Amino acid sequence: MFKYSSILAVASALLFSGVTKAGLSGCPQNLAIQLTNVFQIGQISFQYSNCEKDNAGKGYVAGIANFCTGTGDAWDVVQAYHKITGGNDEFTSLDDVLAERAEASSGSTSGLSEFCPIWQSLATNQKFWSAQGTVFESLYFNPSQKLADSLGLKLSVSQAAFYDTAISLGAGNESGSLGGIVKATNKKVTKDVSGDSGSTLEINGHSIDEIEWLNMFFDTRAEYEDEGDSNISILSYKYIIEKGEYTWDHEIEVLNHEGDVGSVTCDNSYVPYLG
Repeated sequence: MFKYSSILAVASALLFSGVTKAGLSGCPQNLAIQLTNVFQIGQISFQYSNCEKDNAGKGYVAGIANFCTGTGDAWDVVQAYHKITGGNDEFTSLDDVLAERAEASSGSTSGLSEFCPIWQSLATNQKFWSAQGTVFESLYFNPSQKLADSLGLKLSVSQAAFYDTAISLGAGNESGSLGGIVKATNKKVTKDVSGDSGSTLEINGHSIDEIEWLNMFFDTRAEYEDEGDSNISILSYKYIIEKGEYTWDHEIEVLNHEGDVGSVTCDNSYVPYLG
């Protein structure tokens, strides 16, 4: 058994300020973010300083949501940081190259040899943490929760699954991203489906139990994951569903990134301690 048990103390000002009105909040939000962090990096806390070349050709990936120079969200973080600092900071010399890579959706790392050293040098810079949090919320967390709310999802496990999918595959509407997967799942709803979750969705004129729909969602998501239905996020969420942990309040039993059984708890925080 593994258990993440050390309490990470931080000032409340370091928590994200732009809280969405829909979906996850409080302890369930804390658990969802810890869980996805375990899948992504093997630990509960955000790693603001992570930076490395992406094996999939997306340039450099960095920070709390694996922001990429090749997809443009790393440039979004840099621009958010510029807004906080006034625009003349550590990244200024890379602006033209970062903007070009984002515009062209290019994974080229030419001209960006200083990108990771600069990113890593800001590991304990609270302004840079704030910039990452701003982009994390606007591109991933808030869109995932607004979509969950629009669909009528009420259960913590479903709302958290939308967040996890947004981080892993993007929060857009194209095929293979969160919105596209939701659309593909909804097309499979052709009759009423009952269940025991206590929450019912109305899809295509049919009533379907929320957990029954969520299982369909994960089956659809598996079609877009390299590992298919062996993807650890999908396996862990299905494990949580099998345990009947639909609504989260303090601690949930999960599978970690290596498939071991353990738990995450709201005694912990996903925000790292600033020593």
